[in-house]
Amino acid sequence: MVGPDKTSLEVGIRDGEVVVEGTSARPGWTVGEVSAVLRDSGAEVRVPASGRETFSARLSLDELRRRSVPGDDVADLWMHLVPAQGGAAPDRGAAQAPAPVRLGNFRSTTRVDLARSSGAAAADDRLAVTQNGNLSVLLGGAPARKFLIDVDELRLGADGVALRLRVRGPDRGARRARLVAVSRETGRRYDVDVPLAAMPDESRRDRGRFVHRGSVALPVSALVARLDPRDETLDLSIEVEDQEGRVQTRRVGTRAHQVVLRPGRAVVGGVVTQLLPYETFRGANVSVRVERMSPEVFASLRRWTRLAWLLPLVRPFLGIWLVGELPYKAQDNGYHLFRWLREHEPRRRAYYVVAEDAPDRARLDGLGNVVLHGSREHVRVAFLASRLAGTHHAEYLLPSRHPAVVARVRAVRVFLRHGISGTKNMTANYGRFAPGFATDRFHVSSDREYRVAVDAFGYRPAQVRVTGLPRFDQLLAPLDRDPGGLLVIPTWREWLGNRDRFLDSEYRARWQEFLGHPRLAQAMRDGLRVTFILHPNMRHYVDLFDVDGVRVLQQGAVDVQTLLREHACLVTDYSSVAFDFALQRRPVLYFQFDQERFFGDQGSFLDLDADLPGRIVTDVDRLVEEVEATAAAGFAMSEEHWARAQRSVRYHDRHNCERVARSVRTAGGVRVLWWRWVDRRRGVRQTSGGGGAS
Repeated sequence: MVGPDKTSLEVGIRDGEVVVEGTSARPGWTVGEVSAVLRDSGAEVRVPASGRETFSARLSLDELRRRSVPGDDVADLWMHLVPAQGGAAPDRGAAQAPAPVRLGNFRSTTRVDLARSSGAAAADDRLAVTQNGNLSVLLGGAPARKFLIDVDELRLGADGVALRLRVRGPDRGARRARLVAVSRETGRRYDVDVPLAAMPDESRRDRGRFVHRGSVALPVSALVARLDPRDETLDLSIEVEDQEGRVQTRRVGTRAHQVVLRPGRAVVGGVVTQLLPYETFRGANVSVRVERMSPEVFASLRRWTRLAWLLPLVRPFLGIWLVGELPYKAQDNGYHLFRWLREHEPRRRAYYVVAEDAPDRARLDGLGNVVLHGSREHVRVAFLASRLAGTHHAEYLLPSRHPAVVARVRAVRVFLRHGISGTKNMTANYGRFAPGFATDRFHVSSDREYRVAVDAFGYRPAQVRVTGLPRFDQLLAPLDRDPGGLLVIPTWREWLGNRDRFLDSEYRARWQEFLGHPRLAQAMRDGLRVTFILHPNMRHYVDLFDVDGVRVLQQGAVDVQTLLREHACLVTDYSSVAFDFALQRRPVLYFQFDQERFFGDQGSFLDLDADLPGRIVTDVDRLVEEVEATAAAGFAMSEEHWARAQRSVRYHDRHNCERVARSVRTAGGVRVLWWRWVDRRRGVRQTSGGGGAS
């Protein structure tokens, strides 16, 4: 805090010296000396200060460098008080001087370090304002301090993107700033310069930090016109560059002084593109979904949105179910449930939604009732449906994730799940109170999962059903031939959301090291078949893995369940797919090289050493040894791991689809309306409206 006696200060580096001139008025005392204490060497350099209330002092940079640890030492500046001559009685007694006082936190601090002393080494010395507002000298190669980047206003809406920001440099000024949107799918950058203006008055009030302000406005059409057709999600960041070209990047968060996130829309090239901003569930950062549709589909979407208030009168009598997974997939629990419905309840009006260019689309041939994602038929079915049964967020089943559409598609939401609850605590993703996620019926596979869903996720007991997963029916079907080979399926990392981070990550390096290990290569030459497939959230990075002899697949290219059935051994890290594989009584190996970062503070609901149906290793060489040993044992699973696998499900049969279908059918009713009303009253962030019944 600013002291009552610290009035004004001028400080800078000039002619090889740290120049200090200030006004400090503590009754009975004056500044007698100014010193610099070096953090690494511990040395202190003191110089006398002249004057009384107004004092001045000069510290030699050459002397500081001589007494510092070479390279990157830091000197903290101090004031030493002595009794004033002829002044009032000291406030603490003349016999004992106050403790030294840090130089800094004056009401007004003016930087005057416009000229630098000569010499390459001296040119690197600079003054810095600490986090607490005090002054230090960064000598030689001391690292640059981070800019403080404050977003004063962020608006995303129909008019485009508007940003106002403030940049504060503790030790240097900013040269330029940019607002950057990075595509998760392509890694492409879309940036716009944010002009900066120096704010000297604010700098004086801000303890001498270099303060700049900037603002920019970008129409929606200007951004849309630059996008790659493959871009689906954009992450927003701010980049600040200093005079030496060093760049600091910070994600744009929702905790700005004024954040307004609304959809934006533009028609470019005959295509309606909507930009739908949202808050990421962990980092509270701003990302933008990109939706594209034809003008005809957009007109249909607007028409059905306006008529949605009438649909509760007819929806219960139509009995339409909309089933699906991620738009590009038809191979998981949604697909297996839909196939069972078409074969066993053909009169039920169940529809499956899939993207037109999805590799899995051919799997739906002959089943009927398939609607293409984003089509006019998809719009009609979504608004008329009384059930949304999906493996992920129900919004993936909708023709648009526009808030108006999400709010007016009022079907009962049934969460089929896309796996057994595995190693990671997913409360923040799928809990009843998770931002951006809402469901009315929650499916699990075991009594343990049921307890987690109620006790940890917060669901009402009546919302949870122990059914098993629909895909288990086919997973446990008799095989036509014996399995063989090694299947490698690591899960995703939320901190690797863009291509550059993924490329330089430990994650990629470790898995590449394993796949390219000389002993694994020898095993492949001896006949071992190795297949590698990335998690869906990382499917766009599959081209970054290229290892001789390894079959590298992209999600959607091959049915994952077929891979599980065809292979004799699985290597994963934390994926719940391990439980599926173990239910076939086949060995699982866990490669967990980043446990601490992966689990973070939330931990796991499992005792990893006692509950996982496989052996855990943390280094590549040990993993290869385990693969060799497992292969030498004929890919046999231990009795202990088989017992753990059996505990992961309640039902050991092939009637999972039947149980799930019964649960979907009975998921509606008046109580859903009541639950939603109560949750809204309690402030639960729901994204759906009222309920319905078939």
